[in-house]
Amino acid sequence: MQKFFVLLALSLLIYGCSGTQHSIENDSESPVDLEREANRDDPRIASILEQYRTEYDDKMGVRVAEVAYPLEFGSPESALGNMAADAIRFRAAREARRFIHLSVIGESSFRLNFNEGTLTLGEVLEFMPYENHLVLLKLTGEMVHELSQQIAARGGAPVSGMRFRLVDGRAQQVLVNSEILDRTGEYWLATSNWVANGGDDFTAILNPLERIDYELSIRDLYVDYFRNQRTLSPEIDGRIRE
Repeated sequence: MQKFFVLLALSLLIYGCSGTQHSIENDSESPVDLEREANRDDPRIASILEQYRTEYDDKMGVRVAEVAYPLEFGSPESALGNMAADAIRFRAAREARRFIHLSVIGESSFRLNFNEGTLTLGEVLEFMPYENHLVLLKLTGEMVHELSQQIAARGGAPVSGMRFRLVDGRAQQVLVNSEILDRTGEYWLATSNWVANGGDDFTAILNPLERIDYELSIRDLYVDYFRNQRTLSPEIDGRIRE
């Protein structure tokens, strides 16, 4: 159902912003050219759109959680980034039924900061507007070390399970779950398929020892996580410190 309304919203957005032609199915299952029909000021089309718009507004306005204070992404770490990465790692552990060492996701995957007050379903869908799904990667310690250096080189990124000091664009004293990174070891990393496929330029993770894709959208993951939290009040905890 969420996917339906996202698609509907996108359809309405495209219709409102584009000069190209788009169509939907009417009750008789015949394609209806929205632009042509709208230009005729057809009350039938207006009624259909209003019906969907009202239903869409009702669904998107549903309360998901309360936000304790304004949350924004930032470097080298941010409360919102920490929460975004924690949510992926914790849910990955639940899906895999095993301990997940760390997670990472780039800020380019998100499109919205959070204001203080009620967080609605529509805002979560704006926060994560993409159809990405959960992925687990088994990495060597050397890959994790290289990943930490790539995160450091960009001045930080949303991570969970990893801690390090940022010095002159390099990651130093890298810890994974409070233990010194074992460069001969193996680690499980949770992320999205977008990141796993190279979307955020973390090249260190492109050739994992093993990869598992889950049919769980990152968007739904966040909706569930935020709803269970009830009040969102993440903190900066020094996981990437200067």
